[in-house]
Amino acid sequence: MGGFFSLDGPFNRVGSIVADIMILGVLWLLFSIPIITIGASTTALFYVATRRISDREGYLLRDFYASFKSNFITATKIWIIWFVLFCILLFNINLLWNHGVMSGMLGTLTLALQIVLMLELAFVAVYLYPLTARFEMRALQIAKSAFFMANRHIFTTVTCLAIGFTILLASEMFFPPLLVIGMGVYGYSTSYLIMRVFRKYRPEMDEQQMIGEAIDATAQHAATMAALSAKPAEEEQKEEAGDGS
Repeated sequence: MGGFFSLDGPFNRVGSIVADIMILGVLWLLFSIPIITIGASTTALFYVATRRISDREGYLLRDFYASFKSNFITATKIWIIWFVLFCILLFNINLLWNHGVMSGMLGTLTLALQIVLMLELAFVAVYLYPLTARFEMRALQIAKSAFFMANRHIFTTVTCLAIGFTILLASEMFFPPLLVIGMGVYGYSTSYLIMRVFRKYRPEMDEQQMIGEAIDATAQHAATMAALSAKPAEEEQKEEAGDGS
């Protein structure tokens, strides 16, 4: 019984995770109030969440703010561009679906194209901010990497989107206060899946320094891009096993 309630016991570990989720959710909400800062706030959330699940715990508030501040420009660029594209596609879909601006086969094909682009935009969003949080890359390079990962690891992508949709639905139908900490729940739960994808390309993830320590950004970026262009280690091992047989 003492082990269960000890400092390292299951009760305290679960309680610590629940507390982290709640604090992250509230922090994300507060830092996202200006709307334009949603990208930087989401990046900070994923920085803390991905480090926590990798047992690289620090001071939650300090790490959140440090990531928010250091990634603000890049994350804000990404958020603004993504949001503008989202609004354009939503406007086009609304016109084609509800107002019948274009009719016939051309209208149907155009509507289908807009829906596919909207889905792709949602897929890419899953990886944009975790990549911004964990890798030193420019906005365009992050977008390319997010597109690559979103389509190569489609099952993980769809699962992350399903988790987000489930949280939103549960908040609306059963427990509205969940919206306050909803992003904390989403960030923590999807970080396990996203980190599995990252480690296919960077097995040494979380051996690098924390924010504020010396980081060779050029070397890290070169290694990251080389890893993204290569096959994941698991796929290479499967191919070698197949060749051997």
